[in-house]
Amino acid sequence: MSERAVVLGGVRTRVVDEGVGPVVVLVHATPFDLDYWSGLAMQLRGDCRILRYDLPGHGAAAHAPVPCTARLVEDLLELLDLLEVPTAHVVGHSLGAVVGQRFALDHPDRTRRLSLLAPRSSPSPLFATLSEALRADTAVADISITRWFTPAQLARNGSAVQYARTRVQRTPVRSWADGLARVAEADDLADLPRLRIPVEIVVGEDDHGAKPEHARAMADAIPTASFHLVPRARSLLALEQPEVVAPLLR
Repeated sequence: MSERAVVLGGVRTRVVDEGVGPVVVLVHATPFDLDYWSGLAMQLRGDCRILRYDLPGHGAAAHAPVPCTARLVEDLLELLDLLEVPTAHVVGHSLGAVVGQRFALDHPDRTRRLSLLAPRSSPSPLFATLSEALRADTAVADISITRWFTPAQLARNGSAVQYARTRVQRTPVRSWADGLARVAEADDLADLPRLRIPVEIVVGEDDHGAKPEHARAMADAIPTASFHLVPRARSLLALEQPEVVAPLLR
């Protein structure tokens, strides 16, 4: 495994490059960073070359503002060009899914396959409300922990809960709010039928943000898509259940 500093869109960030084989690039959600994918990367790196990086405003790039979705898409293209990757299997979670679906639509020649976890592709009043609530009251951040995890999980305080708490504490509130705003304004549902590559849509049964019914509508809109509902799961699918998600991506 190698970790290196790179500059994408004029912002210094970091990328982790591990494994050998077809390239899979992992694009994280807000308020997380590339470490969100550690468990999934461990599951996949025996079969693939895994690339994961910190989005602007997060992780090693926390000093930067979160740009518009178009700029995030160009950052991903810049990363693939920098690492001389002609095509990739793009995997995105939430904000990362917004970036991934737009990347596949804008750059179909560079996208071999697309996997969207907890995705949104039409405007979401819920995410817009969460974004504005964060801007108004940083204490709202604590509410997300209770949305992501059950009371039993919070009581156990396992590694997934500890990681999520750390990212809530370390990610600038403005970055988190801006990331949620990018999810809230996603409006690609009408364009999704243009996709002709293999697509996986994966959502937790108990995800009240992405919502299974919306994920199903996305899958129905894409001629080449498969839909996967993960039982008794909330939003943080790859963090909590990498062993369940990994087979869907192979």
